[in-house]
Amino acid sequence: MPPLEQLIPVSSSVSLHTILTTPAKTPPTNPAVVLLHFWGGSNHTYQPLITHLSRDFPIIVPSLRGWGTSSRPPDAEAYRTADYATDIIALLHTLSSDYPEVFANGVILVGHSMGAKIAQFMLTQKYQLPSFVRIKGLVLLAPAPAGSFSLPPEMKEQQVHAYDTAASAEFVARNVLLGTPGAVDDTIVEELVTDAIAGSKGARVAWPEYGMSEELGGEVARAVRDHREREGALRVLVVVGELDVVETVASVMERTVNELSASGATVEVHIIPGIGHLSPVEAPRVVADAIRSFLV
Repeated sequence: MPPLEQLIPVSSSVSLHTILTTPAKTPPTNPAVVLLHFWGGSNHTYQPLITHLSRDFPIIVPSLRGWGTSSRPPDAEAYRTADYATDIIALLHTLSSDYPEVFANGVILVGHSMGAKIAQFMLTQKYQLPSFVRIKGLVLLAPAPAGSFSLPPEMKEQQVHAYDTAASAEFVARNVLLGTPGAVDDTIVEELVTDAIAGSKGARVAWPEYGMSEELGGEVARAVRDHREREGALRVLVVVGELDVVETVASVMERTVNELSASGATVEVHIIPGIGHLSPVEAPRVVADAIRSFLV
């Protein structure tokens, strides 16, 4: 099936711009990979990774509500982790009805930063999925923890306005998100800036205002324990950049790896030297190889 790119309704008021690719080999023999992007991105952020993975895996890549060309709910409180997760569950319902063969081998949720918090939370909602759409594992890239994290007031205010203008978004991309200011070509930085400032105001503000402080760790821990009891230990791959100053190696180990391991998950960790927060952009081939080794 040739790649599809369409706006898919997931509720009466929200549609998600979604890319779906399937390998030439039919039916697919590997799980479908669902890619959830970071705060400030869109499904376009994953284009380099799609290129490296689409030969072997069915790939499903939505732009989350408020980002890319997906719907933009006007309610400032409409961008909670549960809202994002509900959208993705509805999306998978629709796609599994239209393309059941894509889900024959289950799904792997890949979440980057904010997307990783959404992926972890989706474990708590897995019984809302069609019975044959089984979550077989998680891949967490520079993951935001499932637990609450609050910024100091001054830093929070800076993040709220990080994507207000092209200049501020470029500063954040080069000096906070990338491992080094010149880690990628200027054209890629321009694409990152375009995505960031194109996000709806609600989506841009929600993550620093309330998204990162949502306390979901207990729910996720119970879901991981439930998975272990019913299906065996959940397999998780965590990928983090050595130079990441947003989700540092130490923080990821303490707040994500250790928490998931303590709940009974089997967690592998891959640290990429010389890379910052944007591993899908900075090192897509390395990330793709890590995912492929984890899944195949």
